[in-house]
Amino acid sequence: MSPTAAPSEGTPLIAPEGTKPRRGLFDPVQRVMFTSFLCALSFSFTQSPLIYAFRIMTCDEYYKTHEWAGQGDRCAVHRIEADTASAVALVGASTMSFTIINVFVTGWWIKRFGVKAAMFQQTGWAAARNLCQIYAQTIGGQTGIAIIQVTQVFNVMGSGGGYQLAASAFIAVLAEPEARTALFGVQGGVQMLGAAAGYVCGGLAYRYLGYLAPFEITFGLLVLTTIFGSVFLPYIAPDVASDAEKKKQGMLEPLKLFLPKRVAIGGRRKRDWNLFLLGAGAFFSVFATGYVPMALQLVATNVFGFEPTESGIMLSWTLLMKAFFLSVCFPRIISSGRRMLSHRSDVPSSAAIEHPEDPREAEEPSIVGAQRQEQARAPTDKAHGSTFDLYFLQWSIFLDSILTAGCAASTEGWHMYLAATVLPFASGTGAAAKGVTLDFVAPEQRSDALSAIALIEKLAYVSTIGVFGYAFSFLSEIGHPKFVFLANAAVALISFLLLVPVRMPRQGQIALA
Repeated sequence: MSPTAAPSEGTPLIAPEGTKPRRGLFDPVQRVMFTSFLCALSFSFTQSPLIYAFRIMTCDEYYKTHEWAGQGDRCAVHRIEADTASAVALVGASTMSFTIINVFVTGWWIKRFGVKAAMFQQTGWAAARNLCQIYAQTIGGQTGIAIIQVTQVFNVMGSGGGYQLAASAFIAVLAEPEARTALFGVQGGVQMLGAAAGYVCGGLAYRYLGYLAPFEITFGLLVLTTIFGSVFLPYIAPDVASDAEKKKQGMLEPLKLFLPKRVAIGGRRKRDWNLFLLGAGAFFSVFATGYVPMALQLVATNVFGFEPTESGIMLSWTLLMKAFFLSVCFPRIISSGRRMLSHRSDVPSSAAIEHPEDPREAEEPSIVGAQRQEQARAPTDKAHGSTFDLYFLQWSIFLDSILTAGCAASTEGWHMYLAATVLPFASGTGAAAKGVTLDFVAPEQRSDALSAIALIEKLAYVSTIGVFGYAFSFLSEIGHPKFVFLANAAVALISFLLLVPVRMPRQGQIALA
Protein backbone atom coordinates (compact mmCIF):
# COMPACT_ATOMS: atom_id res chain seq x y z
CA MET A 1 0.00 0.00 0.00
CA SER A 2 1.26 3.47 -0.84
CA PRO A 3 2.26 5.66 2.09
CA THR A 4 -0.19 8.29 0.92
CA ALA A 5 -3.10 5.90 0.32
CA ALA A 6 -6.32 6.56 2.23
CA PRO A 7 -6.97 4.27 5.22
CA SER A 8 -9.48 1.47 4.75
CA GLU A 9 -10.94 -1.42 6.76
CA GLY A 10 -7.83 -3.44 5.99
CA THR A 11 -5.46 -0.78 7.34
CA PRO A 12 -3.76 -1.97 10.57
CA LEU A 13 -4.41 0.21 13.60
CA ILE A 14 -0.81 -0.20 14.79
CA ALA A 15 1.92 0.66 12.32
CA PRO A 16 4.53 -2.03 11.62
CA GLU A 17 7.60 -1.78 13.81
CA GLY A 18 10.28 0.41 12.33
CA THR A 19 7.85 2.34 10.16
CA LYS A 20 8.68 6.07 10.16
CA PRO A 21 7.14 8.93 8.23
CA ARG A 22 9.11 9.84 5.17
CA ARG A 23 10.93 13.12 5.15
CA GLY A 24 12.18 14.73 2.00
CA LEU A 25 15.70 15.95 1.47
CA PHE A 26 14.35 19.51 1.63
CA ASP A 27 11.90 19.50 4.54
CA PRO A 28 9.77 22.58 5.45
CA VAL A 29 12.23 23.90 8.04
CA GLN A 30 15.10 23.72 5.55
CA ARG A 31 12.95 25.54 2.99
CA VAL A 32 12.30 28.30 5.52
CA MET A 33 16.05 28.54 6.20
CA PHE A 34 16.84 28.77 2.48
CA THR A 35 14.20 31.47 2.05
CA SER A 36 15.70 33.36 5.00
CA PHE A 37 19.11 33.18 3.34
CA LEU A 38 17.71 34.53 0.06
CA CYS A 39 15.92 37.36 1.89
CA ALA A 40 19.04 38.34 3.84
CA LEU A 41 21.11 38.21 0.67
CA SER A 42 18.60 40.37 -1.20
CA PHE A 43 18.15 43.01 1.51
CA SER A 44 21.91 43.46 2.05
CA PHE A 45 22.99 43.32 -1.61
CA THR A 46 22.43 47.06 -2.18
CA GLN A 47 23.57 48.40 1.22
CA SER A 48 27.02 49.59 0.15
CA PRO A 49 26.12 50.43 -3.50
CA LEU A 50 23.26 52.63 -2.27
CA ILE A 51 25.70 54.85 -0.36
CA TYR A 52 27.85 55.27 -3.47
CA ALA A 53 24.71 55.96 -5.50
CA PHE A 54 23.84 58.83 -3.16
CA ARG A 55 27.36 60.18 -3.55
CA ILE A 56 27.14 60.14 -7.35
CA MET A 57 23.69 61.77 -7.45
CA THR A 58 24.75 64.42 -4.91
CA CYS A 59 27.86 65.07 -6.99
CA ASP A 60 25.79 65.47 -10.17
CA GLU A 61 23.44 67.90 -8.42
CA TYR A 62 26.36 69.92 -7.07
CA TYR A 63 27.97 70.42 -10.46
CA LYS A 64 24.76 71.70 -11.98
CA THR A 65 25.67 75.03 -10.37
CA HIS A 66 29.46 74.66 -9.99
CA GLU A 67 32.40 74.14 -12.31
CA TRP A 68 35.09 71.50 -11.84
CA ALA A 69 38.60 72.78 -12.48
CA GLY A 70 40.70 70.43 -10.40
CA GLN A 71 42.20 66.97 -10.81
CA GLY A 72 41.39 63.55 -9.37
CA ASP A 73 38.03 62.70 -7.85
CA ARG A 74 35.67 65.56 -8.62
CA CYS A 75 33.26 64.36 -5.91
CA ALA A 76 35.88 64.70 -3.14
CA VAL A 77 34.44 68.03 -1.98
CA HIS A 78 33.45 68.73 1.61
CA ARG A 79 30.02 70.09 0.59
CA ILE A 80 29.28 66.95 -1.44
CA GLU A 81 30.44 64.68 1.39
CA ALA A 82 28.29 66.56 3.91
CA ASP A 83 25.18 66.47 1.70
CA THR A 84 25.74 62.77 1.01
CA ALA A 85 26.01 62.04 4.72
CA SER A 86 22.79 63.97 5.37
CA ALA A 87 20.92 62.11 2.63
CA VAL A 88 22.15 58.73 3.87
CA ALA A 89 21.26 59.61 7.48
CA LEU A 90 17.74 60.61 6.45
CA VAL A 91 17.24 57.36 4.57
CA GLY A 92 18.62 55.36 7.48
CA ALA A 93 16.34 57.05 10.00
CA SER A 94 13.25 56.70 7.82
CA THR A 95 14.06 53.08 7.00
CA MET A 96 14.36 52.15 10.68
CA SER A 97 11.17 54.04 11.58
CA PHE A 98 9.18 52.36 8.82
CA THR A 99 10.70 48.98 9.73
CA ILE A 100 9.38 49.35 13.29
CA ILE A 101 5.91 50.01 11.87
CA ASN A 102 6.39 47.02 9.57
CA VAL A 103 6.91 44.74 12.59
CA PHE A 104 3.40 45.67 13.79
CA VAL A 105 1.96 45.24 10.30
CA THR A 106 3.63 41.86 9.81
CA GLY A 107 2.39 40.56 13.16
CA TRP A 108 -1.14 41.68 12.29
CA TRP A 109 -0.82 40.12 8.82
CA ILE A 110 0.32 36.80 10.29
CA LYS A 111 -2.71 36.62 12.57
CA ARG A 112 -5.16 37.59 9.82
CA PHE A 113 -3.85 35.87 6.69
CA GLY A 114 -1.13 33.46 7.80
CA VAL A 115 2.65 33.53 7.94
CA LYS A 116 3.13 32.54 4.30
CA ALA A 117 1.20 35.58 3.07
CA ALA A 118 3.16 37.76 5.49
CA MET A 119 6.43 36.54 3.98
CA PHE A 120 5.22 37.45 0.47
CA GLN A 121 4.45 40.94 1.68
CA GLN A 122 8.10 41.54 2.51
CA THR A 123 9.67 40.48 -0.77
CA GLY A 124 6.88 41.83 -2.99
CA TRP A 125 7.01 45.38 -1.66
CA ALA A 126 10.81 45.26 -1.45
CA ALA A 127 10.93 44.42 -5.17
CA ALA A 128 8.71 47.42 -5.91
CA ARG A 129 10.98 49.66 -3.84
CA ASN A 130 14.00 48.27 -5.67
CA LEU A 131 12.50 49.16 -9.05
CA CYS A 132 12.01 52.72 -7.82
CA GLN A 133 15.66 52.86 -6.80
CA ILE A 134 16.74 51.79 -10.29
CA TYR A 135 14.48 54.43 -11.85
CA ALA A 136 15.79 57.09 -9.45
CA GLN A 137 19.39 56.47 -10.49
CA THR A 138 18.55 56.77 -14.18
CA ILE A 139 17.20 60.27 -13.39
CA GLY A 140 19.96 61.22 -10.96
CA GLY A 141 20.48 64.47 -9.11
CA GLN A 142 18.29 65.74 -6.30
CA THR A 143 15.19 64.26 -7.96
CA GLY A 144 16.67 60.78 -7.84
CA ILE A 145 17.62 61.21 -4.19
CA ALA A 146 14.10 62.39 -3.36
CA ILE A 147 12.56 59.37 -5.10
CA ILE A 148 14.69 56.94 -3.09
CA GLN A 149 13.91 58.77 0.16
CA VAL A 150 10.16 58.85 -0.48
CA THR A 151 9.93 55.21 -1.58
CA GLN A 152 11.37 54.10 1.76
CA VAL A 153 7.73 54.23 2.87
CA PHE A 154 7.41 50.84 1.14
CA ASN A 155 9.23 49.46 4.18
CA VAL A 156 5.96 49.77 6.08
CA MET A 157 4.68 46.79 4.07
CA GLY A 158 7.93 44.94 3.40
CA SER A 159 11.28 45.16 5.18
CA GLY A 160 14.10 43.15 6.67
CA GLY A 161 12.47 43.22 10.10
CA GLY A 162 9.25 41.81 8.68
CA TYR A 163 10.84 38.85 6.92
CA GLN A 164 12.83 37.99 10.07
CA LEU A 165 9.61 37.98 12.08
CA ALA A 166 7.83 35.85 9.47
CA ALA A 167 10.72 33.36 9.39
CA SER A 168 10.68 33.12 13.20
CA ALA A 169 6.92 32.51 13.10
CA PHE A 170 7.49 29.66 10.64
CA ILE A 171 10.11 28.10 12.96
CA ALA A 172 7.85 28.48 16.00
CA VAL A 173 5.13 26.44 14.30
CA LEU A 174 7.15 23.90 12.34
CA ALA A 175 9.85 23.03 14.90
CA GLU A 176 9.45 20.58 17.74
CA PRO A 177 9.45 22.33 21.14
CA GLU A 178 12.80 20.83 22.14
CA ALA A 179 14.42 21.96 18.87
CA ARG A 180 12.86 25.41 18.67
CA THR A 181 15.52 27.46 20.47
CA ALA A 182 18.35 25.81 18.53
CA LEU A 183 16.58 26.46 15.23
CA PHE A 184 16.08 30.11 16.15
CA GLY A 185 19.86 30.27 16.45
CA VAL A 186 20.37 28.51 13.12
CA GLN A 187 17.93 30.95 11.54
CA GLY A 188 19.96 33.87 12.87
CA GLY A 189 23.16 32.30 11.58
CA VAL A 190 21.68 31.74 8.13
CA GLN A 191 20.59 35.37 8.02
CA MET A 192 24.08 36.52 9.06
CA LEU A 193 25.59 34.37 6.32
CA GLY A 194 23.21 35.82 3.75
CA ALA A 195 23.98 39.37 4.90
CA ALA A 196 27.73 38.78 4.72
CA ALA A 197 27.40 37.34 1.21
CA GLY A 198 25.22 40.28 0.19
CA TYR A 199 27.70 42.89 1.40
CA VAL A 200 30.58 41.26 -0.48
CA CYS A 201 28.74 40.31 -3.67
CA GLY A 202 26.95 43.67 -3.86
CA GLY A 203 30.25 45.53 -3.70
CA LEU A 204 31.82 43.28 -6.33
CA ALA A 205 28.83 43.68 -8.65
CA TYR A 206 29.06 47.47 -8.31
CA ARG A 207 32.77 47.43 -9.07
CA TYR A 208 32.86 45.05 -12.01
CA LEU A 209 29.34 45.19 -13.54
CA GLY A 210 28.34 48.83 -13.14
CA TYR A 211 26.47 51.03 -10.70
CA LEU A 212 23.01 49.67 -11.62
CA ALA A 213 24.01 45.98 -11.54
CA PRO A 214 23.55 45.45 -7.77
CA PHE A 215 20.02 46.84 -7.92
CA GLU A 216 19.08 44.79 -10.98
CA ILE A 217 20.47 41.63 -9.40
CA THR A 218 18.61 42.40 -6.18
CA PHE A 219 15.34 42.71 -8.09
CA GLY A 220 15.95 39.29 -9.63
CA LEU A 221 16.73 37.83 -6.19
CA LEU A 222 13.55 39.27 -4.69
CA VAL A 223 11.44 37.87 -7.53
CA LEU A 224 13.16 34.49 -7.13
CA THR A 225 12.52 34.53 -3.37
CA THR A 226 8.85 35.37 -3.88
CA ILE A 227 8.36 32.57 -6.43
CA PHE A 228 10.27 30.04 -4.34
CA GLY A 229 8.28 30.91 -1.22
CA SER A 230 4.93 30.76 -3.00
CA VAL A 231 5.69 27.32 -4.39
CA PHE A 232 7.68 25.57 -1.66
CA LEU A 233 6.89 27.16 1.70
CA PRO A 234 4.14 25.34 3.62
CA TYR A 235 0.80 27.00 4.19
CA ILE A 236 -0.04 27.55 7.85
CA ALA A 237 -3.56 28.71 8.57
CA PRO A 238 -3.89 31.83 10.74
CA ASP A 239 -5.21 31.52 14.27
CA VAL A 240 -8.98 31.27 14.42
CA ALA A 241 -10.53 34.00 16.52
CA SER A 242 -14.07 35.24 17.00
CA ASP A 243 -15.19 38.58 15.60
CA ALA A 244 -15.24 40.06 19.10
CA GLU A 245 -11.65 38.97 19.71
CA LYS A 246 -10.54 40.35 16.35
CA LYS A 247 -11.98 43.76 17.23
CA LYS A 248 -10.09 43.76 20.54
CA GLN A 249 -6.79 42.83 18.91
CA GLY A 250 -4.90 45.89 17.75
CA MET A 251 -1.41 46.36 16.39
CA LEU A 252 -0.12 47.28 19.86
CA GLU A 253 -1.56 44.12 21.40
CA PRO A 254 1.76 42.16 21.35
CA LEU A 255 3.42 44.58 23.77
CA LYS A 256 0.85 43.78 26.46
CA LEU A 257 2.36 40.32 26.83
CA PHE A 258 5.34 41.81 28.67
CA LEU A 259 3.29 43.72 31.22
CA PRO A 260 3.27 42.20 34.73
CA LYS A 261 0.29 39.88 35.21
CA ARG A 262 -1.44 38.27 38.14
CA VAL A 263 -1.24 34.50 38.53
CA ALA A 264 -2.63 32.08 41.09
CA ILE A 265 0.17 30.51 43.17
CA GLY A 266 -0.69 28.38 46.20
CA GLY A 267 -4.24 29.70 46.31
CA ARG A 268 -3.09 33.32 46.26
CA ARG A 269 -2.93 35.70 43.32
CA LYS A 270 0.47 37.30 42.89
CA ARG A 271 1.95 39.55 40.27
CA ASP A 272 4.28 37.74 37.86
CA TRP A 273 7.25 39.84 36.73
CA ASN A 274 9.05 37.14 34.76
CA LEU A 275 7.96 38.21 31.27
CA PHE A 276 8.50 41.88 32.10
CA LEU A 277 12.05 41.22 33.27
CA LEU A 278 12.67 38.97 30.29
CA GLY A 279 11.56 41.69 27.91
CA ALA A 280 13.61 44.33 29.72
CA GLY A 281 16.65 42.06 29.68
CA ALA A 282 16.22 41.45 25.95
CA PHE A 283 15.97 45.22 25.34
CA PHE A 284 19.15 46.05 27.25
CA SER A 285 20.92 43.09 25.65
CA VAL A 286 20.39 44.55 22.17
CA PHE A 287 21.01 48.06 23.53
CA ALA A 288 24.40 46.88 24.78
CA THR A 289 25.50 44.86 21.76
CA GLY A 290 23.84 46.66 18.84
CA TYR A 291 26.46 49.42 18.63
CA VAL A 292 29.51 47.19 19.10
CA PRO A 293 30.08 46.37 15.37
CA MET A 294 29.94 50.07 14.50
CA ALA A 295 32.20 50.90 17.45
CA LEU A 296 34.73 48.36 16.19
CA GLN A 297 34.73 50.02 12.77
CA LEU A 298 34.99 53.55 14.19
CA VAL A 299 37.78 52.69 16.63
CA ALA A 300 39.63 50.72 13.95
CA THR A 301 39.39 53.68 11.55
CA ASN A 302 39.99 56.60 13.92
CA VAL A 303 42.48 55.02 16.32
CA PHE A 304 44.32 52.38 14.30
CA GLY A 305 44.03 53.92 10.82
CA PHE A 306 42.05 51.18 9.06
CA GLU A 307 41.24 51.79 5.41
CA PRO A 308 37.70 51.10 4.05
CA THR A 309 38.87 47.77 2.63
CA GLU A 310 40.23 46.60 5.99
CA SER A 311 37.14 47.81 7.79
CA GLY A 312 34.89 46.00 5.33
CA ILE A 313 36.86 42.77 5.73
CA MET A 314 36.55 43.04 9.51
CA LEU A 315 32.77 43.56 9.31
CA SER A 316 32.31 40.63 6.93
CA TRP A 317 34.49 38.45 9.16
CA THR A 318 32.35 39.34 12.19
CA LEU A 319 29.19 38.32 10.33
CA LEU A 320 30.77 35.06 9.18
CA MET A 321 31.86 34.21 12.72
CA LYS A 322 28.37 34.95 14.04
CA ALA A 323 26.91 32.76 11.30
CA PHE A 324 29.30 29.95 12.26
CA PHE A 325 28.51 30.20 15.96
CA LEU A 326 24.73 30.44 15.58
CA SER A 327 24.45 27.77 12.89
CA VAL A 328 26.99 25.23 14.15
CA CYS A 329 27.97 25.85 17.77
CA PHE A 330 24.76 27.26 19.28
CA PRO A 331 22.49 24.27 18.47
CA ARG A 332 25.07 21.87 19.91
CA ILE A 333 25.43 23.92 23.08
CA ILE A 334 21.66 23.99 23.59
CA SER A 335 21.30 20.27 22.86
CA SER A 336 24.18 19.24 25.13
CA GLY A 337 23.08 21.54 27.94
CA ARG A 338 19.53 20.27 27.84
CA ARG A 339 20.65 16.65 27.93
CA MET A 340 22.94 17.34 30.86
CA LEU A 341 20.21 19.19 32.79
CA SER A 342 17.46 16.71 31.94
CA HIS A 343 19.41 13.52 32.68
CA ARG A 344 17.72 12.29 35.83
CA SER A 345 17.72 8.74 37.16
CA ASP A 346 14.23 9.09 38.67
CA VAL A 347 12.56 9.73 35.30
CA PRO A 348 10.79 6.55 34.18
CA SER A 349 11.76 5.03 30.88
CA SER A 350 8.22 5.23 29.56
CA ALA A 351 5.28 7.49 30.09
CA ALA A 352 2.75 6.40 32.66
CA ILE A 353 -0.49 5.08 31.18
CA GLU A 354 -3.50 6.96 32.51
CA HIS A 355 -6.77 5.16 33.35
CA PRO A 356 -9.59 7.71 33.46
CA GLU A 357 -12.55 6.92 35.67
CA ASP A 358 -15.02 8.16 33.04
CA PRO A 359 -14.82 6.11 29.82
CA ARG A 360 -15.79 9.20 27.85
CA GLU A 361 -12.47 10.80 28.86
CA ALA A 362 -10.46 8.05 27.22
CA GLU A 363 -8.79 8.84 23.90
CA GLU A 364 -9.71 6.86 20.83
CA PRO A 365 -7.01 4.43 19.72
CA SER A 366 -4.74 5.73 16.98
CA ILE A 367 -1.47 4.85 15.34
CA VAL A 368 0.28 7.82 16.96
CA GLY A 369 -1.08 6.98 20.38
CA ALA A 370 -0.08 3.32 20.07
CA GLN A 371 3.48 4.26 19.18
CA ARG A 372 3.88 6.79 21.99
CA GLN A 373 3.01 4.28 24.71
CA GLU A 374 6.27 2.45 24.10
CA GLN A 375 8.49 5.49 23.63
CA ALA A 376 10.94 6.57 26.31
CA ARG A 377 10.66 10.10 27.52
CA ALA A 378 12.93 12.40 25.54
CA PRO A 379 15.94 13.75 27.42
CA THR A 380 15.03 17.27 26.32
CA ASP A 381 11.54 17.28 27.81
CA LYS A 382 9.71 20.55 28.37
CA ALA A 383 10.16 20.44 32.12
CA HIS A 384 13.93 20.85 31.88
CA GLY A 385 14.87 21.84 28.34
CA SER A 386 13.87 25.50 28.41
CA THR A 387 15.45 25.95 31.82
CA PHE A 388 18.87 25.54 30.23
CA ASP A 389 17.88 28.05 27.54
CA LEU A 390 17.27 30.56 30.32
CA TYR A 391 20.64 29.78 31.91
CA PHE A 392 22.32 30.27 28.53
CA LEU A 393 20.53 33.58 28.03
CA GLN A 394 21.64 34.89 31.41
CA TRP A 395 25.29 33.86 31.27
CA SER A 396 25.78 34.58 27.59
CA ILE A 397 25.10 38.28 28.10
CA PHE A 398 27.38 38.21 31.19
CA LEU A 399 30.18 36.74 29.06
CA ASP A 400 29.48 39.35 26.41
CA SER A 401 29.94 42.14 28.96
CA ILE A 402 33.37 40.77 29.93
CA LEU A 403 34.55 40.34 26.34
CA THR A 404 33.26 43.77 25.30
CA ALA A 405 35.01 45.44 28.24
CA GLY A 406 38.23 43.74 27.15
CA CYS A 407 38.06 45.59 23.81
CA ALA A 408 38.81 48.82 25.66
CA ALA A 409 42.32 47.48 26.39
CA SER A 410 43.21 47.07 22.69
CA THR A 411 46.48 48.73 21.71
CA GLU A 412 47.20 47.27 18.25
CA GLY A 413 45.24 47.07 15.02
CA TRP A 414 45.17 43.28 15.06
CA HIS A 415 43.31 43.46 18.38
CA MET A 416 40.30 44.66 16.37
CA TYR A 417 40.39 41.51 14.24
CA LEU A 418 40.72 39.46 17.44
CA ALA A 419 37.67 41.18 18.90
CA ALA A 420 35.74 40.58 15.67
CA THR A 421 36.60 36.89 16.02
CA VAL A 422 35.88 36.41 19.73
CA LEU A 423 32.80 38.60 20.35
CA PRO A 424 30.46 36.52 18.13
CA PHE A 425 30.96 33.56 20.49
CA ALA A 426 28.95 35.44 23.10
CA SER A 427 26.01 35.89 20.75
CA GLY A 428 22.88 33.76 20.73
CA THR A 429 20.98 35.80 23.30
CA GLY A 430 18.33 36.79 20.75
CA ALA A 431 17.58 33.18 19.80
CA ALA A 432 17.55 32.07 23.44
CA ALA A 433 15.21 34.94 24.36
CA LYS A 434 12.74 33.86 21.69
CA GLY A 435 12.81 30.23 22.81
CA VAL A 436 12.33 31.10 26.48
CA THR A 437 9.56 33.64 25.80
CA LEU A 438 7.52 31.16 23.77
CA ASP A 439 7.45 28.84 26.79
CA PHE A 440 5.82 31.60 28.86
CA VAL A 441 2.83 32.07 26.54
CA ALA A 442 0.04 29.93 25.16
CA PRO A 443 0.44 28.52 21.61
CA GLU A 444 -2.10 30.95 20.16
CA GLN A 445 -0.03 33.87 21.45
CA ARG A 446 3.25 32.86 19.85
CA SER A 447 2.93 35.23 16.90
CA ASP A 448 2.23 38.10 19.31
CA ALA A 449 5.24 37.11 21.43
CA LEU A 450 7.55 37.02 18.41
CA SER A 451 6.19 40.38 17.22
CA ALA A 452 6.82 41.89 20.65
CA ILE A 453 10.39 40.57 20.79
CA ALA A 454 11.10 41.86 17.28
CA LEU A 455 9.72 45.27 18.22
CA ILE A 456 11.79 45.39 21.43
CA GLU A 457 14.93 44.55 19.45
CA LYS A 458 14.25 47.24 16.83
CA LEU A 459 13.54 49.90 19.45
CA ALA A 460 16.71 48.92 21.31
CA TYR A 461 18.74 49.12 18.12
CA VAL A 462 17.42 52.58 17.28
CA SER A 463 18.17 53.72 20.83
CA THR A 464 21.70 52.33 20.90
CA ILE A 465 22.68 54.00 17.63
CA GLY A 466 21.59 57.39 18.95
CA VAL A 467 22.84 57.11 22.54
CA PHE A 468 26.17 55.43 21.91
CA GLY A 469 26.76 57.47 18.75
CA TYR A 470 26.64 60.57 20.92
CA ALA A 471 28.72 58.86 23.62
CA PHE A 472 31.41 57.90 21.10
CA SER A 473 31.55 61.46 19.81
CA PHE A 474 31.98 62.80 23.37
CA LEU A 475 34.62 60.20 24.28
CA SER A 476 36.53 60.96 21.07
CA GLU A 477 36.64 64.65 21.97
CA ILE A 478 38.23 63.92 25.34
CA GLY A 479 40.69 61.48 23.74
CA HIS A 480 39.28 58.15 24.99
CA PRO A 481 37.17 56.67 22.15
CA LYS A 482 37.87 53.09 23.28
CA PHE A 483 35.97 53.74 26.52
CA VAL A 484 32.77 53.28 24.52
CA PHE A 485 33.32 49.53 24.94
CA LEU A 486 33.24 49.96 28.72
CA ALA A 487 29.90 51.73 28.40
CA ASN A 488 28.57 48.87 26.25
CA ALA A 489 29.80 46.36 28.81
CA ALA A 490 28.09 48.24 31.65
CA VAL A 491 24.75 48.11 29.85
CA ALA A 492 25.24 44.38 29.15
CA LEU A 493 25.78 43.88 32.88
CA ILE A 494 22.47 45.67 33.56
CA SER A 495 20.81 43.22 31.17
CA PHE A 496 22.34 40.32 33.10
CA LEU A 497 21.07 41.68 36.42
CA LEU A 498 17.55 42.02 35.00
CA LEU A 499 17.58 38.43 33.75
CA VAL A 500 18.93 36.85 36.95
CA PRO A 501 15.55 36.87 38.82
CA VAL A 502 13.67 35.30 35.88
CA ARG A 503 12.33 31.81 36.57
CA MET A 504 10.59 29.43 34.21
CA PRO A 505 6.83 29.08 34.90
CA ARG A 506 5.62 26.02 36.74
CA GLN A 507 3.70 23.49 34.74
CA GLY A 508 0.19 24.78 34.16
CA GLN A 509 0.91 28.23 35.58
CA ILE A 510 1.47 30.30 32.46
CA ALA A 511 0.78 33.95 33.21
CA LEU A 512 -2.06 34.89 30.92
CA ALA A 513 -4.45 36.77 33.15
